[in-house]
Amino acid sequence: MRVPGFVKEVVWSVYPPRYRQIADKPFSGSLWYLSKVLFFAFIIAGLLFAPKLFMLKNSIESELSKFETFGISGNVTQTAPIAVPARNPWVVVDLNSDLNISKEIFVIDKETVKYRFINTKSISREHLKNAGSNRAAAGGFFASVLVMLLPGIALFLYIRMWIKYFLYVLVFGTVFFIIMELSRYRLRWKQMLNISAHALTIVIFVEVVSAVFTAVYLLPVLRFLGLNIYAITTGLFAGLIVLGIVGYYIGDYKRKR
Repeated sequence: MRVPGFVKEVVWSVYPPRYRQIADKPFSGSLWYLSKVLFFAFIIAGLLFAPKLFMLKNSIESELSKFETFGISGNVTQTAPIAVPARNPWVVVDLNSDLNISKEIFVIDKETVKYRFINTKSISREHLKNAGSNRAAAGGFFASVLVMLLPGIALFLYIRMWIKYFLYVLVFGTVFFIIMELSRYRLRWKQMLNISAHALTIVIFVEVVSAVFTAVYLLPVLRFLGLNIYAITTGLFAGLIVLGIVGYYIGDYKRKR
């Protein structure tokens, strides 16, 4: 049975002698590899996070119970219905009428908020205005909204983390390239970037999966793009780059024998 190329590349990333082949591949291929590693790390983290979704409603109700009073009041006058977007709307707001939900995701009328989550549900606007005394209904609504937002949140986090790791590759790859230039064991800049991108494999899985539970043990030292930079995984990354460089020369030596 043929081993998928991505799986083979993951195995190579933790086997230093293979860095001889890794270093000479196109850098665009390494970026594509990094993207796939991050994607699969998100999949694993999502599976581990899934059980928490079943407790989300109870968790929100518990948090709402901490408010002695939780009410929203205000006067709103509407002259015409609001539809977002204008054609095939996802959200319709008409505080002057009673509406039925059809293809929309949210419909807010004068009495209720109707929304589509697996099936059609509704909650009285009065219950939302007094969420503290209607914790069960409000908790179910807020939990549904959060679950619907999860794909967008996951995509946003994926992009931020991809940028973070891309900058890791550029910074560490450049630093080690300069260090190697000062020695007799020189490597091209592209080779160092490829080595750095693959050395991130373990770091990505550790950081992303740890985020589901707690990443305090990784010792956060600063924040960048709203994301933590960890002392433990940064040191691990640097060490893995060194192993990759050593592995490169081991592979090069074997190839020349």
